[in-house]
Parts: sequence; C-alpha cells; structure tokens
Amino acid sequence: TDAVQGERDDPRAVEPDERDLLFDRGDAIAFPLVTFEALGEETGGAYSVYEQTVPPGLGPPPHIHHQETEAFLVREGTFEFLRGSDRVRAERDAFVFVPAGVVHAFTNIGRGVARFIAITTPGGLHERLLGEIGEPALTRSLPPPPTAPPDVERILRIGRKYGTEVLAPAP
Repeated sequence: TDAVQGERDDPRAVEPDERDLLFDRGDAIAFPLVTFEALGEETGGAYSVYEQTVPPGLGPPPHIHHQETEAFLVREGTFEFLRGSDRVRAERDAFVFVPAGVVHAFTNIGRGVARFIAITTPGGLHERLLGEIGEPALTRSLPPPPTAPPDVERILRIGRKYGTEVLAPAP
C-alpha cells in the first residue's frame, strides 16, 4: 500500500480509510469483502493481517496452503471451520489455527454477516492470491451476490501459482 512506507522495524499506524479493500468479482465465493490491515511487504514478509466479512452461507471450498500458516480470530457471527478431518464451530472471540499443509475451509453458518481477523505467515503470498482472484472494492459494503457460477479453472490456476491447492467441488 502507498499509505505507509518503511522498513520492517519502523513503527507504523494505518488509519481505517487508508486500508486496502478487496471484493470478490463473482468468480469465487470465498471472500466477498476483505480489508487488508497489514501487507507482507509492510512487515518484511513476516506476516499479513486481513479482516474478512462473509454473508450467511458463504465460504471457500476446502483448500491447502502449502507454504503458509493461517490463524483466524472470529469477531462477529458464527463460522464452521474444517481443519484437517475436524469440524469446529467458532463464535465471537474463538481462535482457529491452521498449520501449513492442512486442508481447511470455513462457512458462515449464522443468519447474519460474520467477520474474522486472519493472520498468515509468512506474509505476502496470501494477499497476492486474494488480490488476483478479486478486485479492488470502491466502498466498505458487501457487493451484490454473484450472478454467474465461479470460474473453477481460473481459481485452481491462481491457487497453484501461490502454493494453494484448491480442492474444488465437481462442476
């Protein structure tokens, strides 16, 4: 982001209106609204932090990040997380950790919008993956529901590029 420049150890603060926003463009159902709090390039590649806002019933297909760990802190709503062979119900303030190489997914199983904060380590890969699948958001509101089915081949191709294996459902 252009909002903050500096070295890894520089103190920094990013105001809410300076954060990068991303919408799903309708090709995927994984992340209708993402707000990047810290990018890998701002942390010397140590980690990335983002907030994801998810409407009811939505979430990504099962997938594996072969190079990254991912941790989730639920801020609002109720999610069901797949972590390996386990399914975990996670509500406000629940924390879910997924090591690299473990299949995982999540679904908002509540009736309203749900949100979580996620941290990925190392930083950089995940925001590039999400950035290539999605497009910049112009507002801080959820986009309308997609009008076309996901482009599964495109999602698989982008996932492979960033070390993520998407276990896509059959077409």
